[in-house]
Amino acid sequence: MVDLAVKRLIERVVDSPLKLQLLLLFCEDRRLQGTDAQIAQRIYRDIWSTHEALRELAEDGILALVPMASEPTYVYRPRPELLDSIVRLCQVYNEPIERDSLQRLVRDVAVFAPYRRTDRSFESDQFMMVG
Repeated sequence: MVDLAVKRLIERVVDSPLKLQLLLLFCEDRRLQGTDAQIAQRIYRDIWSTHEALRELAEDGILALVPMASEPTYVYRPRPELLDSIVRLCQVYNEPIERDSLQRLVRDVAVFAPYRRTDRSFESDQFMMVG
């Protein structure tokens, strides 16, 4: 059984296998920084899905986008309220049996992630119109 804080983090932020891979990459090397193209090359993924996942992780407060001379660069800078959940997620991932449960949960959540993200942007648009 996956910890409730980790489950919430997955449902709200790390809602795809690619985002999980990226989060673990940045957790492993907290000083890592790179453009979307550099990171895509490092993890052997296509630039388009990597760019989208990095952008969403930045929007959700896991990464920060730092302007550089050549191109914007992603760095690991999680919001303080997410730190505990991220640490727990990394601990769970390091346990082989728990890792299977975690990966299964991420795959299950990934099925509905595009709809959930659309709902959130719709809600924020509604808030902006009212407020």
